[in-house]
Amino acid sequence: MNRLRLGVSSAILGTALALSACGNNEPAPVSDTDAVDVAETTEAPTRASKEEILTRFEGALENARASSGPGAPVMWTLSDEDTVINIFGTVHLLRPDLEWRTDALNQAIESADTIVFEVDMKSEEAQRAIATDFLARGMYQDGRTLKDVLNDEDEAVISAAFDSIGVPLDAMNTFEPWMASVNLGVMKLVADGYDPNSGVETVIEAEGSAAGKSFAYLETISQQADAFDLLAEDDQVQMLYESALLLDETPRMLDLLVDEWADGDVAGIGSLMADPDGYGFTDEAYERLIVTRNEAWIPVIEDMLEQPGSILIAAGAGHFAGPDSVITMLRDKGYEVEGP
Repeated sequence: MNRLRLGVSSAILGTALALSACGNNEPAPVSDTDAVDVAETTEAPTRASKEEILTRFEGALENARASSGPGAPVMWTLSDEDTVINIFGTVHLLRPDLEWRTDALNQAIESADTIVFEVDMKSEEAQRAIATDFLARGMYQDGRTLKDVLNDEDEAVISAAFDSIGVPLDAMNTFEPWMASVNLGVMKLVADGYDPNSGVETVIEAEGSAAGKSFAYLETISQQADAFDLLAEDDQVQMLYESALLLDETPRMLDLLVDEWADGDVAGIGSLMADPDGYGFTDEAYERLIVTRNEAWIPVIEDMLEQPGSILIAAGAGHFAGPDSVITMLRDKGYEVEGP
């Protein structure tokens, strides 16, 4: 990339998984497959230094702190004469001791006929799709290996990062760079105390199941996998490199972003997570992980208005902040959405 921008680093993959990507926050199973010899390496691309990346992050953080929220996670409401849709931005991974429940959310859960998440992770069909459409897409199918696409400098940084969490790089060698990045970021966050079982969707799903609620979903496993898998390989390698380079900063960076979410600071979340000109994404990654998915969700939400009743949408908070948010897209289409 010609622009000095942080790719989807472990911090951003952590936040992408935590605020805008899939609800499956368990690392993919690693392989004991022996590594294939590294192919002839090409000239190393220019990489941003750790100091440069952190400087951009601190700039985004300063912008985020210039705004504030009501002191609790926020909710939006879209309704017509016979349908009420409450929209709650979530975090898929949280520290267990964080207090995030609100009276408004509790009421929305209780009144909901249907609870809508990003993707189905529980059904037998979903488990098959995870294996065939997500994990399989994250593994090389053409005889290459991860080490084949890394130059010596990148491999050294990435190998050291995996070693630091007790996983040899050879165990990741069957994975494409994006899948290795997902594993690296999530394993680091879990090791630091973030818990998928404390994530918002997990909590709501358990309560909804116990209460006999119906469930629906905004996208399929296959569509979610495409957001990562169709990224250019160079972008994927940059993603993995910067995941490794900033690995020790990942928990702190996500802590700060969760602080913005817990405060209900939608503008702050946008500055840190969903700003096309901010520090967080390459252009292509921003389009695929945020914009394209948000656009695809709009007709799904519109269809919900055709069914009478009460609906709660609980999906990654990164989709409801920034200039290309689902909320902005709905309002641009003429819908009146109550909330910030």
